[in-house]
Amino acid sequence: MLVKIRIRSMSTSLGFKRNGDVVDLPEDEVKKIISLRPEAVEIMPQPKAEAPKEVVKKAAPKRKRARTDAGKFQADDPATPDVNEAWVKVK
Repeated sequence: MLVKIRIRSMSTSLGFKRNGDVVDLPEDEVKKIISLRPEAVEIMPQPKAEAPKEVVKKAAPKRKRARTDAGKFQADDPATPDVNEAWVKVK
């Protein structure tokens, strides 16, 4: 809960605060402060929460290593720079 300190100084769970400081204190602590000294803090309006932005992750293309007829990994052919023979697409 955002509060503004209205007295000369006070100790809070966030440390020592002075007049004019705006701090975010737990609600139960603010209630306790108000019950002891109502003039000590001024409750500030809460900032409007922004809607969380959706993170769109691109799915990685499904690939797996290409194998030869003998079952060993197939190497990339350097003679074809635009094609990588070491990987095959998985559907």
